[in-house]
Amino acid sequence: MGWLDMRQRYRRSIFGPFWITLSLAAFVAGLGVTYGALFGMPLAEYLPYLCIGIVVWTLLSGFILEGCGTFTGAEAMIKQMPAPLSLHAIRLVWRSVVTFLHNAVIVVITLLIFQINPGWAGLLVIPGLALILVNGLSLALFFGTLSARFRDIPPLMANVTQTLFFVTPVIWHVENLKQRRFIAEWNPLYHLIEVVRGPLLGHAPSVTNWSVALAFTLATGLVAFFFYARFRWRIPYWV
Repeated sequence: MGWLDMRQRYRRSIFGPFWITLSLAAFVAGLGVTYGALFGMPLAEYLPYLCIGIVVWTLLSGFILEGCGTFTGAEAMIKQMPAPLSLHAIRLVWRSVVTFLHNAVIVVITLLIFQINPGWAGLLVIPGLALILVNGLSLALFFGTLSARFRDIPPLMANVTQTLFFVTPVIWHVENLKQRRFIAEWNPLYHLIEVVRGPLLGHAPSVTNWSVALAFTLATGLVAFFFYARFRWRIPYWV
């Protein structure tokens, strides 16, 4: 079902999902040159940091934004096909993974251009991505259920996500905050990004990064599970 969504979305398109990759690459290149100069950082250091951050953020924000339409977007299937409702959340996660793999091409090319070898630390990206995917499933179940009942949730989360982008160390470093670095350290999205970005740049994430990422994953998983279990039988009536 996830593959079918992708094929229908880019039907009769020459580049298909790579249109997202091309637009993201142009965004990273333009932002990297401009903000690298503003922050006074060498392009070889800033562009890989920015590239990985943007690609991982695109995955995370997609779980939030598309997660709001997990059930409302599958209204016809829910009413006509006797299948577990959680199937639609898994479908969304898989669709997001496919898009992420297309965008990951930008990361690979960037690392090759600047000759960055992650080494053995790069293997830590696997558990980091696993945490993000678990969060993606939890966010899809939670926001999908909530949005089925309250249709104001999608535009609200679009505004919240846009704000989170600017307060999360995606295009800037934590060190830029100086005495106010708690803004980033209390942000669980920063730690989720860092458990993937750190290994790809060749250094292991800190214990704090792993601890916060694990705690946030456990919290979102429990909240989503109990919320979905409590209201899942109402979803077909809400949509």
